[in-house]
Parts: sequence; structure tokens; C-alpha cells
Amino acid sequence: MGSTSALSMIRKLNEQIPYSVKKGEEFVDTLAFLNRELSFAQFAIAKASSNGELPKDQYFASKNFPVFDPRALDQAIAQKQSTVGTLNQVLIIPCLFEGQLAGVLFAHHLRGQWNQSEMILAEIAATELARLMTPSQPGLTISAGLKSKSKTFKSIAPEIIGSSDKLKQILSMIDRVAPTTASVLVLGESGTGKELVARRIHALSDRRDLPFVAINCGAITETLLESELFGHEKGAFTGASSTKKGLVEVAHGGTLFLDEIGEMALSLQAKLLRFLQEGEFFRVGGKEPIHVDVRIVSATNRDLESEVRNGKFREDLYYRLNTITLKSPSLRERKEDLPLLIEHFSSGTMALLSREALECLKQYSWPGNIRELQNAVERMRILSGGGPIDIQDLPSTLRNRSPLPASSGAPVEMPLEELERIHILRCLDHFDGNKTRAAQSLGITIKTLYNKLHRYGILDKTDATL
Repeated sequence: MGSTSALSMIRKLNEQIPYSVKKGEEFVDTLAFLNRELSFAQFAIAKASSNGELPKDQYFASKNFPVFDPRALDQAIAQKQSTVGTLNQVLIIPCLFEGQLAGVLFAHHLRGQWNQSEMILAEIAATELARLMTPSQPGLTISAGLKSKSKTFKSIAPEIIGSSDKLKQILSMIDRVAPTTASVLVLGESGTGKELVARRIHALSDRRDLPFVAINCGAITETLLESELFGHEKGAFTGASSTKKGLVEVAHGGTLFLDEIGEMALSLQAKLLRFLQEGEFFRVGGKEPIHVDVRIVSATNRDLESEVRNGKFREDLYYRLNTITLKSPSLRERKEDLPLLIEHFSSGTMALLSREALECLKQYSWPGNIRELQNAVERMRILSGGGPIDIQDLPSTLRNRSPLPASSGAPVEMPLEELERIHILRCLDHFDGNKTRAAQSLGITIKTLYNKLHRYGILDKTDATL
């Protein structure tokens, strides 16, 4: 998350965290808010006693929270600063008010290592919670007012910028689909905002106050993905030193977003299908079924019907996932939204763009879609130094590359995969073989790029082990 996301989070915390909780009970609304807005982590709270001590018999309010190193907790409290536990990447943050310990916020990262921006956001939350847990703080009341406050959360929905007809169509569909329990499949190229669509569906649904959990199925290996989704029991495999809840279980009552579902291995597709059919699953190494209630929203940039025909995606799973199908439009299809998007990403840069520069942006094909535009705008904002932006200030990829129109000279009967292969090779050639920069421009992960190159049979032997 960048600085803009951090500022947005601060505003939301100041506006939305309920300052009215029932004494002695868990901070239900607050936890729901944190687990929804900071979906990269699972949160739990331990409230300190009036003398500033943490109860030793119950470290946190959430049951089955991942194990953490008790020494890290002692260190965090003693040094009055955030500490990352050595087990399961649990961030332990003292909630301090006027130097006194009001409680501890535990945050378990669901996607990997903590980065600085994520830690800052979690620490902001801990600061607000410290005020919330201090009854003597002016303006705060301890009362049974949770239900009236919960209405505040229901109005929060991520804003999708634009006014084009294509965008209005999908927003209208989201409004109609969100209140239902139907599974939704979001189709669209990388970088078109498919996760934003999923988040809006969740925010407008009856599950809005429960977790929204997202995972990129193409970013991790098959074995690790199974453990991330369904969890594992202690001793299930080497390194499984404790029982871990999977994301399916974490999302109980809420929404599970499966991004890049087309990248999932067939063997894991079978296990996902069983879960969707039965509403239950087994942890890796587990023998007891676990029942959960989650809504599934999935997304892919692949043509799943073609994948089904080619035997790369299960037909029964495909029909389970796409009860409702939404198409997230590419930036090429909604170029009239460019001025609004640039204004949103830049906070004023749009007014500094020359007519020629804007026309150049409109002529570009934007293969990386919104994500590529956001990166381009950030670069222009930094390099312009606050002055006017002309064509020479645009990234070289925009100035020197001719746009790829809808009719690019390729035969109409050319398969989509072949057209994709040609475009990826052009992109690699443009960046002199730099795969990281090529992946960024294409709006895909470096792992996805390597997978595609391997499938095309053009992966360098030196890269075969990456």
C-alpha cells in the first residue's frame, strides 16, 4: 500500500471505528472493520486490565488464532513498540494511550511477509484502538450501542472511478448481484480492477460486516496454495509446527476472493469443487470435516471456456463458479475515463497535462490497463516537479511505442493464445529481455510471465529453475 492508501485508511479509521462498545465484550464491529479494510491480515485484540497488565490465561479474543512466540509479546510490551513474532508472521502491537498499555493488537499476515506500509497501517489501527479501550478518554462512552454503529460499516464500498457506458453497465450489474448469495466469476485482463469489483460486491452484500479474504491462486505453488486455502494440522508436513487455519476458514460468514482461478492446478480444483458442493473441507493432515459458510467470488484473465475444452480446467467447477459472470472492461474500452482516472491517481496532475500529452495517452493501447496507468501517472507526477507535463515527460513506453489497435494486422482467425504470445515477445524485446519490467508493463506477476514463457516453450534454460 502506498501513501494514498495510508491516508485513506487514517480517514476511514477516524470516521468509521465505533467509539461505543459493550463493556467486557469483544470489539466485534472494530474487528470486522479491520479484517475487511486490511484484508491482508487477520486481527485479534487482547484488552489489558485497569492496572495495565495483560491477562495470562487468555492472550487474545479470537479463538484458534495462530500461535506466536510468547517472548515476542513480552518484548513488545517491555519496549512499547511493534514486534514480529517468529511464528506465523504475527505482528504484535501494544495499544498505548498516554504511555499506558490499554491492550495488544495481534495481526497475522495472510499473504507473506510484513512490509513497512502494512505495518504503519496496523499501528494506526492500534493507536485508535488504544483510545477506544480507555473508558476515561473524553468523548468515548461504554454502552451497548454496537447495533446502531454497525450501520456505518454498511455504507462503505470501494469507489470505482469513471463514467463511461462500459463502466456503468458493470456497476449496475454489481448492484443487482451483490445482495444475492450467488457465486460470481469476474473476467477481464490483468490490471482492470477485478479485485475492486469483488470488494464492491462484498461491501454491498449482507456479508459486509464479516471478512473479505483474497488470495492470488497464481502467485504460489500448488502445495502451498492448498495449505493457504484449507489450513493444516500440526505435524501434517515438515515445518508444520502448529495448527493453522486456512483462508476458507478465516472467511467464514464473509467472502472469499479467488484471484487468477485459471492458474489453479487440476488436483486442487477437485478439492475446491468438493468444498463448493458440500460446504465442508479437511485441513491438510486433518481427519475431521470443517463446515463453513462463505461466498465465492473468483476472477481470471483466461478464457475458461477454452481452458475447459482443452482439459486444463474442470467443467463442473467452471459451472459452479460462474453462476453470475461479470466482465471488467479494459482501459482500451473506456478511454473516456482517462481524465477522471488520471485526476484520481495524481491529485491534480490532470490540470497540468498538455493537450498533446493527453492525446498521446488516449492513443496508447494500455496493455497493463489501470495498473499501468497508475504507475505512469505516478512517474509523471514525480518527474514533472509540479510543472506542466508535455509529451517529453511521458514514459518512453508511451512515447516511442505505437498503439496496438483492435485491428493490428493479425489474421482474424489467429488463436488468442498466439496473439498473446506475439505481444509478450514484443514486450520482452522492447525491454531488452528484462522480464521484471516486461511483467510490470503487461500487468501480470513475474511468476505468471514465467509460466506463460514455459508454456510457449521459449523459456531460457538458465531461467528454467526460477
